[in-house]
Amino acid sequence: MQKSIRSRGERGENTKLPYLQRGRMCKALLFLAFLLCCGTTALFATDWTVLVYMAADNDLSSFAVENIIQMESAVQAENLKLVVQVDLPELGAKRYLIQENQSPGIGSSVLQNLGTIDSGDPMQLQDFIRWGFGRYPSQHKMLIIWSHADSWYKSPKYIAPDQDSGNVIGVANGELASALSAGPKLDILLFDACSMQSIEIVHTLRHYADIIVGSADQVPVQGFPYSEIVPVLAGNPELLAAKLPKLYTDSYLPGSANNPSNYYYTTTCSAVKTDKADDFYQAFKDFSRALRPVAGDLAAIREELFEMNSGYADVDLTQFLTRIHEAGLTDSVPLLAMLEEMILASSYTMPWPETDLSSLALWYPDIRYNLNAAWKTYMKMEFGKTGWLSLVNLALGKDIIPPESPVLSRQYSHFGKLFLQLKAPVDVDSLYYRLESEALSFDIFPKAYAEDFELSFDIAANGSYTIYAIDRAQNISQALTGDYSHDPLKYSLLIYPNPISDLRLAFLKWYGEESKDESVSLKLYNIKGQKLIHYHFEVPSQNPGMLKLDQVPGLSELAQGIYLLELNSGGKKMHKKLTILY
Repeated sequence: MQKSIRSRGERGENTKLPYLQRGRMCKALLFLAFLLCCGTTALFATDWTVLVYMAADNDLSSFAVENIIQMESAVQAENLKLVVQVDLPELGAKRYLIQENQSPGIGSSVLQNLGTIDSGDPMQLQDFIRWGFGRYPSQHKMLIIWSHADSWYKSPKYIAPDQDSGNVIGVANGELASALSAGPKLDILLFDACSMQSIEIVHTLRHYADIIVGSADQVPVQGFPYSEIVPVLAGNPELLAAKLPKLYTDSYLPGSANNPSNYYYTTTCSAVKTDKADDFYQAFKDFSRALRPVAGDLAAIREELFEMNSGYADVDLTQFLTRIHEAGLTDSVPLLAMLEEMILASSYTMPWPETDLSSLALWYPDIRYNLNAAWKTYMKMEFGKTGWLSLVNLALGKDIIPPESPVLSRQYSHFGKLFLQLKAPVDVDSLYYRLESEALSFDIFPKAYAEDFELSFDIAANGSYTIYAIDRAQNISQALTGDYSHDPLKYSLLIYPNPISDLRLAFLKWYGEESKDESVSLKLYNIKGQKLIHYHFEVPSQNPGMLKLDQVPGLSELAQGIYLLELNSGGKKMHKKLTILY
């Protein structure tokens, strides 16, 4: 439009609109304002876009086809776009726009024939999300991930296995979060896959979906009941999500098509809001710390909990917190109140009676073998930094396994100090470290579960050091050792930080051959060599010397740019380039 207006003006034509056109434009602007005032709903032809990522290039392929036929058999809500990407053995992958169809087989329109793909590659999921929500914009967005899964812990990966490639998508290693981050934030994320509804996964994916729906326990091969779910894919996201848990568990009641027996299956499902996940994380961190003095009493509680999944190492989070409250070990009521706000709805069926279940899992291995098998994967998730596994480790009895050694990332010396940058070992405990060097010995306490840390100490001669990692049971790692050399400095100059964004935080440090009271001069030149500042000041007897740069008159008034700083100390001139960004 800009080109059109500009070219007409260049030809000398009148660019003012005739009265009639102006009237039409006013009406158009008023109509647009009306739509904006009425909310965003009217701007979308589609209220809901629901994408279904069916990673069925495995032994679930026949059930994928059945579920698509179920979707077609249902009456769809108005203004719904239901799009499926299904990957099948030998047949490859296709994208369908699901349409109502009562005839045998899949009758929906094929949008794209993708051929052979790797559904275990997170980039395939990412591509589907971008494509689907880009092609079908809507007010509300839902993603269903359909496949095999085993929570966060099947090696470092856990969902969407592809038979041809052998790949799967991981959660603990960040693959799923990376795929979801490429698209818009979801109103609802539903896992039609085993064991995905855990507090660890809810916290990991909290930034990518407002509500997460799934089963804390295993999901039968028939999956979710799409003939019942598709008709309710409309309206308010929270009201919609709250309907799903009971629809799922009811579909496996005795005598149903999925369960022709007279016995109850074990089914669990919940819909969890993620907006309080960060608050819960902080409170659970305090809770884990508060239980340490009574860790020996946890075994009796753990023995009575409903358990599920691989190694029967998951428990129901609400049931666990309720039993802690009943035993009076610590105050878990605030956590229970948060869960009540987070869990929109939950449902379960059991062959035996259970109470206080919310169908949201927590990993709580009751034997050290299960803990040792998966804790390194668990600690890759941010939830591992709550200290929960440190408590579990303590509750399982005496810990005699020392932590691994820290790893040296970088070593350098400056102004008579040795600086060591270290990579911390992964451990269930928050570790501290001990440094020993010649006559020197001290402990370092980095931030809890820090991945990297730095330490420094004065050096006056060549020497060596030894560093140990120490866990909460006082187990000591093997030593990290290193040597250093001392190169006495005669003169050196440092500006930090450089470039300077905030003058209040900037300082000058210099090292001279002698340490005595003296007058020091500072000169500052622009890139043309013009002197802008000449500042004399007295410094006490110290080496190195230091000056806060906000004390230099006129420095705060300089424009952004590159300058040359000259410092004259004891007759020795030192130079440094200085960049100003403020």
